[in-house]
Amino acid sequence: MSEITAIALPVEEICAYCETRPIQRLSVLGVEFDGWLRPDTIIGVLVEYLPEATVSYIDMARQEDELSEILGGTVDLRTPNELEPTTKQQILAGATLVFAKDAGE
Repeated sequence: MSEITAIALPVEEICAYCETRPIQRLSVLGVEFDGWLRPDTIIGVLVEYLPEATVSYIDMARQEDELSEILGGTVDLRTPNELEPTTKQQILAGATLVFAKDAGE
């Protein structure tokens, strides 16, 4: 049986991180943040970059590591374009928005 740990989503830290990156929106996926996290849980994170941003897979891997440190678990970072068309709407509907850059910026 796996150990389960109560967690709190560090929203302020995530937002501060996103503000320094070309991130337009960041959401968490699934039920990871219903207040409980097992040590072996992979945290699904959906990120949308600013339209003018040039982000490489190396940049994304670095961000995945940095977000893993912030969230205290293994992050699986994806963009909406990487989602399977057959499950995309269901995944997006279950996503919890954590950060959104102001439209006026």
